Amino acid sequence: MRDSDVQLSGDSLKGKLVHLVVTGGIAAVETVRLARELRRHGAEIIVTMTSEATKIISPLAVGWATSSEVNTGWSSDLPGLKTPDLVLVAPATRNTLSKICAGVMDDPAMMAITAASGAGKTILLVPSMHDDLFDDAVTRDMIERVKSIGYKVLVSPSEEGRRKQPSPSNIVRFASATINGNLPNRANIAVIYGATESSIDPVRVITNKSSGKTGIHISDYLERMGHSVTRISGVVETNEVECDIKARTPQEMIDAVSVVISNSIPDVWIVAAAILDFQPVNPSMEKMSSSERPGPIDLEPSPRLIDCIRDSDPDAKIISFKLESGIEVMELISRARFHMEKCGSDVAVANLLENLEGPGPRAHLVTKNDVEEISDLEDLSISLESIISAWME
Repeated sequence: MRDSDVQLSGDSLKGKLVHLVVTGGIAAVETVRLARELRRHGAEIIVTMTSEATKIISPLAVGWATSSEVNTGWSSDLPGLKTPDLVLVAPATRNTLSKICAGVMDDPAMMAITAASGAGKTILLVPSMHDDLFDDAVTRDMIERVKSIGYKVLVSPSEEGRRKQPSPSNIVRFASATINGNLPNRANIAVIYGATESSIDPVRVITNKSSGKTGIHISDYLERMGHSVTRISGVVETNEVECDIKARTPQEMIDAVSVVISNSIPDVWIVAAAILDFQPVNPSMEKMSSSERPGPIDLEPSPRLIDCIRDSDPDAKIISFKLESGIEVMELISRARFHMEKCGSDVAVANLLENLEGPGPRAHLVTKNDVEEISDLEDLSISLESIISAWME
């Protein structure tokens, strides 16, 4: 592997040509990380830097990161007139917004933006500036104006008095979702993941093991492929991807289902959460003494999440998960099919606990008539996306 090569981590931009336009904001220092993240998801890159951007980051570094020639001035072949799938302007300075709104085309970067706009291509702007500049009425007006003519804008929350450029991962996820949202057969999908817990007393809970990693990976991939994704998260080990609804207890997950359905009924539910089968009947209102031996804790069945989904939306497609341990694969598949019949799911992802981090297959994807062996999370995500797209035909 050459020094400038990257290891692929996804295919959501495979076959896509991205024109990366770097303007003269201080966030231009993030270009190397952003360019390499684009390439990790399969993008081919054309890059143009404004003269001000070259004062902040070297074209040599950008050329290494993009594995592409860097356009910094006018040339006879006019690379800005090529029509990519996406023009990504990061950072997009206030001056750049002003030029777009005024129709100014005084450098190759503006020509690239103008040509792509005229060709009806997707243009994504990532503004980065101090809050005082961003909150100016003229800036706000310009952002609304570029949105009104079809440009996409990604803005981060205020932090340390600035609108910093979002992480490369967030930018590339948004870019992928924007491009692939034009693909046919896109679905509205709710993904539920993470562990649940139930109180024993004000400081103690019973819970089950789940990192949320599987649901997070699946939801990330589906969003990148242009599907509309709503994330309902239980207790997870990472907060890399922000969820739409936080639900720590079985009842909170039931309530979250009602909230999601009231806003927009999903076409597909992916239930990767580890839901407690039993929860304390009468949790103590006071902290139990740690110096005394506790008495027995009475348990009752927790509400059944998939039953709630099926009752609320009888026509929805449901992908459920079945985790077992210490059994053979054929028994796992048999239990997965029984689980599907019992809860009314359309597909089950059957896992053996020993294989989640072990040498065996990551999972088995079980339908009524077929079984597919799954090697890893990326393979699982691709297979589920294929099934969902077929459902939407």
